[in-house]
Amino acid sequence: MHDTFLYKWWWERLILMMAKALNADLASGFFSAWSFDLRKEWFKWEMISVSSEIFKKWFRHIKLKWAFLFNTKFLKNYETVIFSGDSISSVRNCNVTSKKIYYCHTPPRYIYDLHDLYLKKVPFFIKPIFKLFCYVFKKSYESDVRKMDLVLTNSINTQKRIKKFLWIDSVVLYPPVNLKEFKYISTKDYYLSFARLSDAKRVDKIVEAFKLMPDKKLLVIYWENDPQKSKIFSLAKWHSNIEFKTLPWNVGFTDYVGNCIATIYIPIDEDFGMSPVESMAAWKPVLWVNDWWLKETIIDSKTGYLINADLKIEDIVEAVNKLTVEKCLDMKADCKERANDFSLSKFEQKLKEIVK
Repeated sequence: MHDTFLYKWWWERLILMMAKALNADLASGFFSAWSFDLRKEWFKWEMISVSSEIFKKWFRHIKLKWAFLFNTKFLKNYETVIFSGDSISSVRNCNVTSKKIYYCHTPPRYIYDLHDLYLKKVPFFIKPIFKLFCYVFKKSYESDVRKMDLVLTNSINTQKRIKKFLWIDSVVLYPPVNLKEFKYISTKDYYLSFARLSDAKRVDKIVEAFKLMPDKKLLVIYWENDPQKSKIFSLAKWHSNIEFKTLPWNVGFTDYVGNCIATIYIPIDEDFGMSPVESMAAWKPVLWVNDWWLKETIIDSKTGYLINADLKIEDIVEAVNKLTVEKCLDMKADCKERANDFSLSKFEQKLKEIVK
């Protein structure tokens, strides 16, 4: 049970991998045309939509809360249910004797650690309504979490967050990468960023750094609906060494990873992201930020280079200059070895053991 198949993001792919590994039916708020075509992804079990497709964020959030509460009576037919994302209110419709597992990507950040940040963005006259909704959703969420037999999570970082806010122990199950999809092809003349263009991903800082390095090329892969798109496009104006590409349906994405010199990923306090692992799966090192879960995946000076968490533009420039073509080629073997720790086969084996 996942909240939505909205776009082709890594958590949709993760849930698809889990369902295929367990030969499980898959239920979601809805399956968008912008997300994976599950039948083309060799998913052959039942697909269940509990609501209709909707893209407006807050309205979608409230509408799906209602749908998960009242349109999921079918869960009584299952002995084991795995919940993901914002779907956990449907746990109330499971049998008392069924096995209930929650894969927690993070406790809702608008309720917990980032509540004040979200509150600042809300218009003044709506703030009391926002606070009321957060209070109600928090009580509901904590009640639903405590109905679970087991809580899984994606990193030690998120595990600590769950313990801090919910006082619940959880088991880390790292998301996998399909090593058959990513491979080393060649080393061309560009560094690659494929994080979303949003404040938390700090792609604007990467662009600013490459403006100071006209002899080095940056390729930025983005989504059409990325919130910082206009701002970052403006930053790169008149700089021919910075190129942007959007890839409908992600076609060609693995080729761009397999042909780059290295990838750059510098988010703020991320829960877990597949970008660095996918990079290493293509034997490409990562320029990364010394922050939270990234320290769990990348080995400094072996599969990438570390930048201080409070990074400056000059820090990125310095690190890129260290990641020469020659140095990146020397890191290939270490990247390949490290990526194997996040293989789909190891993930499936551990998942089956946990469910059993």
